[in-house]
Amino acid sequence: MTNAPDFEQIREDLEAKQRSILWPDYLRANRNIFEFLWKGDPKAKPVQRFGLILFALHFWLMGVFSAADFWSIDLWISRAFGSLIGLIFVLLSIRLFRNAFLRHNPPPEDEQDRSDSLA
Repeated sequence: MTNAPDFEQIREDLEAKQRSILWPDYLRANRNIFEFLWKGDPKAKPVQRFGLILFALHFWLMGVFSAADFWSIDLWISRAFGSLIGLIFVLLSIRLFRNAFLRHNPPPEDEQDRSDSLA
C-alpha cells in the first residue's frame, strides 16, 4: 500500500480540476478560447479549426436566412433591416472563417540566420 496516493494529493488534484468553475478562474481559462475565435491561432489543431469552421458556418447561415426571411416581407424597412442584420452575421462569419484558415509560415532557417548575423 506504499504506492497509494495520500489524501492531500487527491484533494489537490480535485481542486485543480474544479478550479475553472469560479468566476475569475473561468474568465481566465476562457480567454484563450475568445482570443482564438477573434484573432486566430496559427498553431491550432485540426479539430479546433474544424470546430471554428462549423461555428462560422452557423453565423453565415443565420445571416443568409435572416436576410432572406426579411426580404420575403414586402416592406422596404424590413428589407433594409434584414439586409443589415444579415450583413453583420455574414461579416462575422467571414472573420471566423479567416481565423480558421490562418497559417503561420516561419521564414526558412537560412534567411533567419542571415538576418540575425546582420543585426
